Amino acid sequence: MSSIPPSNAAENRLHHCIRDLAALNALPSMCIGRSPAEALEIVLDALPTALGAELIFLALPGSPREERGVLRGRPLSTEDLVALNAALAAARGEPTLAVAGGTLHYFDAEVPVGKERGLLVAARGTPLDPDTDRVLVRNAANLVGSTLETAIVLEAAHRKDDFLAVLGHELRNPLAPILTAVELLARHPEAERERQVIERNTRHLARLVDDLLDISRVTRGQMDLKKESVSLASVLERAADLVMPAVTRFGHTLEVGSAEDSWLEGDPVRLVQIFGNLLNNSAKFTAAGGRIQVLVELAPERVAVTVKDNGRGIARPAIGRIFEPFVQVEGEDRRRGGLGLGLAIVRDLVARHGGNISVTSDGPGHGSAFRVELPRALRAEPQPSSALPQSTSTRNAVRVLVVDDNTDIAELLSEALEDAGFRTAVAFDARAALEAWRSFGPHAAVLDVGLPGLDGYELARALRSEHGTTPTLIAATGYGGLQDRKRAADAGFDCHFVKPVSVRDLIVALDDRVVRGGRVEWPS
Repeated sequence: MSSIPPSNAAENRLHHCIRDLAALNALPSMCIGRSPAEALEIVLDALPTALGAELIFLALPGSPREERGVLRGRPLSTEDLVALNAALAAARGEPTLAVAGGTLHYFDAEVPVGKERGLLVAARGTPLDPDTDRVLVRNAANLVGSTLETAIVLEAAHRKDDFLAVLGHELRNPLAPILTAVELLARHPEAERERQVIERNTRHLARLVDDLLDISRVTRGQMDLKKESVSLASVLERAADLVMPAVTRFGHTLEVGSAEDSWLEGDPVRLVQIFGNLLNNSAKFTAAGGRIQVLVELAPERVAVTVKDNGRGIARPAIGRIFEPFVQVEGEDRRRGGLGLGLAIVRDLVARHGGNISVTSDGPGHGSAFRVELPRALRAEPQPSSALPQSTSTRNAVRVLVVDDNTDIAELLSEALEDAGFRTAVAFDARAALEAWRSFGPHAAVLDVGLPGLDGYELARALRSEHGTTPTLIAATGYGGLQDRKRAADAGFDCHFVKPVSVRDLIVALDDRVVRGGRVEWPS
């Protein structure tokens, strides 16, 4: 049976809708670099034509709320705005408004500006099409919201303009060889060199992303530490291991002083990050064949660790700004890479450990020395060794459901857990997860928090309501602040992992909470 061709009128409406959507989508590019007020003027100038409207009214969130609009090309006065608000209230959802002595047909839509909501009203004398015009108005509202939000953010952070340009460059650098190596691997599956290129550049990209997340937590005061007794020697050893590939590549000599019998009370991961970052900077900004020293000075209550090199050095004017976020020494830093975040993060981490950091340099060409002072702690008592890692045979009764709307993540994580001996199933949204739960009967689940529709928090609450506290629920999220962890705990999660999730850490958690935790009925 042949389909009936659309009428000319419907076809014309569709063509006009496509054309007007294209015009609306050009709005953000027209407003880049503009202040919020300038962006709003552009929006009010463009929307009447793009929407084919005689009246455009915007009520924007804030304190106080801002209201602007145009009627037949004329800006609405204060009196006009008062009358229009009264007309909207009187309309009570009806399709027409009594405005300026006449009647206009209208559609309205919420304008999302961050977490707040405004209002867009578009009206004209002739009836609006419930399909095409409604789509146009809603699309316009979303674009207006995102355009104004972008303008507000950019106005509040002028110096991040350069940072965004650097970020784009830095992300392209490691991604280019990754893509090239992937193409080569398709031809030569056993090519080890290409695999190493992928791993090295992926770690580089991950480090840049970690820096961005860390500086965001620093500025919001959400950097949390997991403190324990840790030996300084182990911290310096792990930091040296992290920087050793760069030291070897540049032919540097690395000397690490003795830190035996020196203990700290701190987060071992963050302490390694402090000294790994300083060592990485020395390796990066020292000419090939340079010398890097880690000097340790012990005092009764404090320890001082100095990372010293004979590299490029720091000019005196830059020393006062070197620990500020997004600060880079002109020219050289940009060529060597980085986002200008590492030292700002280091300073914050040192302060959170009750210490301080300083830098000295005799100027360009004379090297630099970063000195970190931290309070010493009593030596930790030997802890009983944890249970031995589980073999794959002891995990084969454990069923784990992996839920993520990114199919690659879900399937790869499922495959990794199966390699470790677990039985797995995957789901890509909350509805599928609930169905899979009933048929698969998992002992544990790894839930992506950012699921479409019903998110991971709501899914966890639903699972707790239906299955109680017996199953182990593990949150996987890109947000790792204290508030995010609290929200996960309130939703019923047992564990909280920040993406990218470490498979090793996930297996340890499953072994501890499920395999050894007695939450599995083992076959006799």
